[in-house]
Amino acid sequence: MEVHLDIYLVGGAVRDQLLGCPVGDKDYVVVGATPDQMLALGYQQVGKDFPVFLHPQTREEYALARTERKQGQGYTGFQVNTETTITLTQDLERRDLTINAIAEDEHGHLIDPYGGQQDIERKLLRHVSPAFVEDPLRVLRVARFYARFKPLGFTVAQETKNLMKAMARSGELKTLVAERVWREWEKALATDAPAAFIELLVEIDAWSQVMPELTISPSSVSDLQQISQVTQCTHTRFATLMLRQGDTFEINLLSQKLRLPNQYKRLAQAVFGSRKWLLQPSPLSPAQLLELANGADMWRQPERIEQLAHIRHIARPNISDGCIVSALTQARSIDASSIVARGLKGPEVGQVLNEERLLAIKRGLI
Repeated sequence: MEVHLDIYLVGGAVRDQLLGCPVGDKDYVVVGATPDQMLALGYQQVGKDFPVFLHPQTREEYALARTERKQGQGYTGFQVNTETTITLTQDLERRDLTINAIAEDEHGHLIDPYGGQQDIERKLLRHVSPAFVEDPLRVLRVARFYARFKPLGFTVAQETKNLMKAMARSGELKTLVAERVWREWEKALATDAPAAFIELLVEIDAWSQVMPELTISPSSVSDLQQISQVTQCTHTRFATLMLRQGDTFEINLLSQKLRLPNQYKRLAQAVFGSRKWLLQPSPLSPAQLLELANGADMWRQPERIEQLAHIRHIARPNISDGCIVSALTQARSIDASSIVARGLKGPEVGQVLNEERLLAIKRGLI
């Protein structure tokens, strides 16, 4: 007997279609089915906490409709129910925001029991139900969605902010593991308004709960806003926040807590270590540029030339240092091997290398 699955497109794909945004991954919910029925149809089960299956051809994710009941602290303390009696409306109710709680059936008809379409029209990020408070990760998710959709005019509903503030006061945010915090933050860094992620968390008193190691000031928020207009590089955007940190700031402590990928960690270290030059309120001399390049390891990491030039520009936008990128790129073309080939050895090599790179910087800045 052929099994017919009751399948709905849900979540971000439906939301982005309605917003006219590019649609990324598609997620589906299956109502009234059992794991055995999914497996019999060739789906591959991948979920541990609840049944999620990969389509045998498209490899897209299909999850059984479910409800969740809070049982413990944090975002993992849930009892999941995937009985066949769970309805689509019940499944949608457990979602975070109304704009993410819209489903579409196989005929293109929308099922929207919580007013998500109206909130899209109102440009409002609003929680679906009081159960929002059961998952502390939702505080970061809302902040990330705010960063993504703020350029479109979206705001966060006051009642949702109130819940988020209560969650911050409860201390539940401290139960979030570093990987989950970083995952949301990195996604926010890739949006058009990453500073909005931080601004909202500061507003609801959540930043000090999830990131007490990193001091946020109006200047650092402004830096992030400006760098986001200059480059889409998330490594550069993140590293820019190191500009205004005090001398006691422990970049390694932050890196260990978040388990930062090396590209983020090393550039952040370079920016923090180069704050004196990047924030200097007067044009950088060739000698100072050489010291900046040496300290930031630009010769072995050439991408840092442009990254730090961008940061220098937003740090002191009214100061002209000349063609930093061109000058340092020319200087990088001079390497130790060409000097060794002339018969020089030991400390002489480093001395001559610095001298010739300094001359190249001077020529490049003219």
